[in-house]
Amino acid sequence: MMVVENLLDVKSYFAGEVKENFVVQYEKMAKSGAFYKEGGWHELEEETAECVKVLCQTGDACSVTRVKEYPVNAESTVDAVLARIRESHSDIFKG
Repeated sequence: MMVVENLLDVKSYFAGEVKENFVVQYEKMAKSGAFYKEGGWHELEEETAECVKVLCQTGDACSVTRVKEYPVNAESTVDAVLARIRESHSDIFKG
């Protein structure tokens, strides 16, 4: 079985506040399972997942490396995750 992820929404946070090589990005993904059977692909039920990622540009062909990923859920809202990032990753913010 293979996992299929479709990007539903993406937002950038702290633009202009983080150092040049860093990005803080929210992503909302639809995830479902897929498998091949009897001459065709079949998809299993879909679920939605949300997260906020701290990314760092590596300098190699504009690729990025994930520094940390925080799930967004009932216990941890986007605002709570952003506050945690501001506290835990203070080194990525400008002066």
